[in-house]
Amino acid sequence: MLRTRLKTILVAFTILVTLVIICGLGIGVYSYFSLERELSSKLESKKFLIPTEFYATPPTYYPHSLILASDIEKQLTRQNYRRREYDQRLLPGDYFLASPEQCSARLQQTLDEQQENCIGWVTHETPVASADSSIQVVVIQKDNMVSKIYRGAPFEEASEAFGEAPLLAQYIGNEPLMQKTVSLGEVPTTCSNAIMAIEDAQFLEHGGVSIRGMGRALLKNITSGRKAQGGSTITQQLVKNYFLTSERTLKRKFNEFIMSILLESRFSKDQILETYLNIIYMGQNGAFQVRGYGSASRYYFNKDLTDLDLSECSLLASIVNSPGLFNPFKRPVNAERRRHLVLEKMTDQGFITAAQAQEADRKPLPGQPQSLASETAPYYLDAVRKQLVAQGLNPDGLKIFTALDLEAQELAQESLGAHLDRLEKNNKYLAGLKAKGNNLEGIVLVGNNKSGLISVVVGGRNYRMTQFNRAIDGHRQVGSIMKPFVYLTALLNNNEDGQPFTPVSILHDEKFTHKYQGQSWSPDNYGKKYFGDVPMFYALKNSLNASTAALGLQVGLGNIVDVTHLAGATSELKALPAMTLGAFEMYPREVLQTYMTLANLGNKQSISFIRKALNSDGQEVFVHTPHPEQVLDTAATSSLVSMMKQTILSGSARSITANGFYNPAAGKTGTTSDNRDAWFAGFTPYLTAVVWVGYDNNTPHKLTGSNGAVPVWTQFMKKFGTRFPAEDFAWPETTKKVELDQSTLERLNAFKENDPPNVELIFDAAKVPSGF
Repeated sequence: MLRTRLKTILVAFTILVTLVIICGLGIGVYSYFSLERELSSKLESKKFLIPTEFYATPPTYYPHSLILASDIEKQLTRQNYRRREYDQRLLPGDYFLASPEQCSARLQQTLDEQQENCIGWVTHETPVASADSSIQVVVIQKDNMVSKIYRGAPFEEASEAFGEAPLLAQYIGNEPLMQKTVSLGEVPTTCSNAIMAIEDAQFLEHGGVSIRGMGRALLKNITSGRKAQGGSTITQQLVKNYFLTSERTLKRKFNEFIMSILLESRFSKDQILETYLNIIYMGQNGAFQVRGYGSASRYYFNKDLTDLDLSECSLLASIVNSPGLFNPFKRPVNAERRRHLVLEKMTDQGFITAAQAQEADRKPLPGQPQSLASETAPYYLDAVRKQLVAQGLNPDGLKIFTALDLEAQELAQESLGAHLDRLEKNNKYLAGLKAKGNNLEGIVLVGNNKSGLISVVVGGRNYRMTQFNRAIDGHRQVGSIMKPFVYLTALLNNNEDGQPFTPVSILHDEKFTHKYQGQSWSPDNYGKKYFGDVPMFYALKNSLNASTAALGLQVGLGNIVDVTHLAGATSELKALPAMTLGAFEMYPREVLQTYMTLANLGNKQSISFIRKALNSDGQEVFVHTPHPEQVLDTAATSSLVSMMKQTILSGSARSITANGFYNPAAGKTGTTSDNRDAWFAGFTPYLTAVVWVGYDNNTPHKLTGSNGAVPVWTQFMKKFGTRFPAEDFAWPETTKKVELDQSTLERLNAFKENDPPNVELIFDAAKVPSGF
């Protein structure tokens, strides 16, 4: 009976084991084919990493701007342009630098003795068939001014010349990275040998996993008492980095083992190595991951991968193991030690000779790369994404050519940061607020008046500290930068006597009380000082509240709202008396849009952060095409702009000229009544720039537009605005230029100590009052 029971138990156990084996085999077979489908789908579709690519705007050159030919040449050589002789044919990626005589011969144009040289190029992106007709030539005088720009063949004068659009950033979803996909044919053999020597010496021999390598690593780890060596092959590293998560479980290790074998059975060694070299993590550039050898070569050496030598290839192979530990910029000793090890391995395995290793080992490590606008460029990219989404486009996977000028962004970032640092250091009140945890913030927005393209978005001091984009999403009271629209409304209308308003129309600057809807409103001038009867231009340039408010009530609050909306404002504006002094909120981008309309003398040019966007098939899904619309009377707007020029020459922003920016410009300071916001919006015929300074929590800072925002605008424009011609606004034929001398100014009560003795104003030719 016992024997029968034992037999029954044995049969049951056998059945159970058989079932377990069958289930295990079933699970194993299912896992095998499941993993195979996942692997095949992902690799065969080539969906390794599909980033959204952002390109900055190309360097742009204009006649009458200042530049050295050597500076243009540096920009070209940084982007791997090849120098040719002046009389050779240029292909895409070629340039020449020539003397005046050589320039004349190439251009078939006579150049005068004032010319210093010329430089010509064909951009990389130009099709070979279009190379001859796409040559751009910049002619530069001895005083470093661009005299002429030609585009040819045959050569004709052009209004501008463009360089290459640099790749700015790449994203996978919201994750920033740098990645440049390369083919295995672009990888120097030295680089391939270096990575195999240090990471997987048996790569060409094993079937995905190396039992010998795993055993050697296990023995090394046991004898050292720590994890001193890994046993993963290149294939396993690819699987781990691309298919699997970083969790450390037996299931993940099992999947890694199986998928590595599957990968080797389905794809060639070349395909595996190429994919590995394109996706491996190679370090961090600020907020951006550096992925793959293509981007690593550019980041660490500022070279294309094809141009790397043995020393550089061995350093890249060193970095792979631990990009943080072997970072040549931050851990140079570690990097040199690891590079030495890689060279030893390459020598031992016969890839190089001992002499070659010694020569490569003696070479210095690369220097730290220059990173333009790294603290604030993400604010710009945030603006780009929001524009695409607002237009119903998904940014993911697009190639986006932005209008971001990296150098201008860097200058704006520096100008804002340095000024805020000085304020928090030297202003006792602000220093006290900082000690309590309040950080003074600011924004800078800059746009090109003719194209509508926005070249600068500084949304705060540092994106890593705070991602709130004040330049795009900040809704702040605008204060006195609203006043120009009060005066423009007047210039478009007549006064109570039926006479047209002009820059010299007299306003009453005195304290008054206005009653409406059961309320009383009595605006005060800054410092509670009043000036009596003054002309309009004087009231505007000195930002007088009482006279401006009285004018606004006279011309009609609803009319002011309409004019402001025509100029480009989109926020709701309520027709209340205080709106004449800017007691309402707008987005900084609205301020930029409205002031660009003024800069264009009433021509509204829609703004954009994007020049064009392409999908993965290279098709354009968005193109910014300038479509200017005359929304405001040109003569009236010209009169206003001439009045706003006085703000800079002798008004509330006179420190601009005192501190060295002399190009013709116009603008307006803005300070809210409670000193929570400081603004300056100003423009030249070419550029409009808006600056705001304040606290995110609305703490009063006791700054004005003059001392809070104007210094930032001034420093930026001294460095960037001076690159454009120092030309005045192109006043229309329907206007008349009138110069007021000192005696006329005194008669108008518009001359005070230290004011200039002459003032130039623009009038509508049909509205010039008698005596002027």
